[in-house]
Amino acid sequence: MFSFSKACIFVVQEHCIAGRFALYSSKQFLWTSSCYSASKVTYLKTTEKVKLGLQNNEAAWSTTQIRSISYEEKQKKQRTHAQKMIDMFDLPTKKKKFETRKPFDYSGDFGELEPLKDDETMFVYRGLEDKFKEFPQNYSKVTSLEYADGQEKMAHRIWTMQEKFLNICKYGERSEMIIAQKTIQIRNLKEHCQKNKKDTLARVILLEQIQGRKKELKKLRKRDYKRFIWLLKELDLLYRPHPLYVDLNTRRARMRQYLREETCRIIREKINAVYTRLDSEKENFYTEKEKVLSEIRKDLSDHNISAYDVLQNVRKLRQERVVERQNKAPPTPNTYRWIQSDKDRKKAERRERDLHRNALVKKGMQKLAQSEEAS
Repeated sequence: MFSFSKACIFVVQEHCIAGRFALYSSKQFLWTSSCYSASKVTYLKTTEKVKLGLQNNEAAWSTTQIRSISYEEKQKKQRTHAQKMIDMFDLPTKKKKFETRKPFDYSGDFGELEPLKDDETMFVYRGLEDKFKEFPQNYSKVTSLEYADGQEKMAHRIWTMQEKFLNICKYGERSEMIIAQKTIQIRNLKEHCQKNKKDTLARVILLEQIQGRKKELKKLRKRDYKRFIWLLKELDLLYRPHPLYVDLNTRRARMRQYLREETCRIIREKINAVYTRLDSEKENFYTEKEKVLSEIRKDLSDHNISAYDVLQNVRKLRQERVVERQNKAPPTPNTYRWIQSDKDRKKAERRERDLHRNALVKKGMQKLAQSEEAS
């Protein structure tokens, strides 16, 4: 709004016909936009008129083009600026949520429900196939899974799984049967929840079934680990135990870790630089040392001084310094020991004060006795 009106006023200052027309059209545009009941057609007409009027003047048209930046272009500029900052400072980027995550991945189910055959008879009518041959074909179709509903199919799956485990395991292995039954229910509910995403009740039931199966797996793991491993392979499951330490990979934690690593890297680089500098200075030091020692030997030979006597004198001086250091009183430590010494000092002062007072009292008593005797 402001850019159009400013551009139109600039055009009027040029004293051209296009500018007068643009001013008139901009006023009309402002009036139409301020009115709430103005129609969209008048708004489009006025904007077209303004554009036509401003195109005749290049300066005014350039100002409108600069100011009319879309929201998408602004977002694009912001994204490019953020990417430049990330590339410049090598900042850790935020991971995209659910990038490689599948729905209900936390359940630990790798397998899926096996498709049922339509011509297979239901578990209720098992063993009665010969009798149903006597009846018409329509009756035999009723006993097959083709016309079974969802609950009947689920019961058929559970029964076949229980029959399988009864043939393999002993009778009365309750935990394996419960885990197998819950696995079928979980896989069935997963398919339902993926198709019907707004069914919150089914999602809650699915979570309860997953947690119940995890509890049973935990019990079986404590009781018999070999059977636990065999059951996981048989049902194609993955058991995820609860972690001892939960590490929240938040943005703040990632930034702290990044700063910690950067500081350690900088410290390591500085230490390595110091080591390299010391290695380079070591050679110069050894050469300088050899030069000074050669000069000392030359001076000793010129002045007929034995090196042994010099070393003995140096050893004596060192021993004297050590003795002086040992005899020197130790410095007062900067600890809380001074509190006890301060208390002892105050007690001694108090004792001296009491002794002085008692001495004065004795002197006074003696003077009084002498004066009484004289009288």
